[in-house]
Amino acid sequence: MAYSRNWRILVPVDGTKEALSAVHLAGELALVMESPLDLLYVSPFDESTDEGDVPWLPASIVRPAAEEAQEIFAVAEPLLPAHVAHVCHHRTGMPTDEILHFIDEMGIRLVVIGGRKHSRVTGLLLGSVTQAVLEYAHSNVLVAGSA
Repeated sequence: MAYSRNWRILVPVDGTKEALSAVHLAGELALVMESPLDLLYVSPFDESTDEGDVPWLPASIVRPAAEEAQEIFAVAEPLLPAHVAHVCHHRTGMPTDEILHFIDEMGIRLVVIGGRKHSRVTGLLLGSVTQAVLEYAHSNVLVAGSA
């Protein structure tokens, strides 16, 4: 049933269990829909923003962004069914902005994103990448619950 080959599916990943749940769900959808899948990791820093050795910052912030992206993809990719065509993308910037830009740039028709990691009250006060994608994406958005 190849009715949706033109549907590109995007899964923003960040290494959280919520994002991994979205990867699993999107992989199953991509398999059934015979659609290509894009995994997108957005890091706030890269080599252009590095200031050199900053001993007071945690290693998770100062280590190379490409290394962190590869680790996140290495955990996410095995969750996809074997025959799902997928591409991993790494961008740098504000996650919400980069995700929304990627959706428009790549003509994404469906975004499968992990649910928020905090309560509704906290989400209202702090904002949420998931909430912003739901509100501003020019595509269909499916929020995956955690497994």
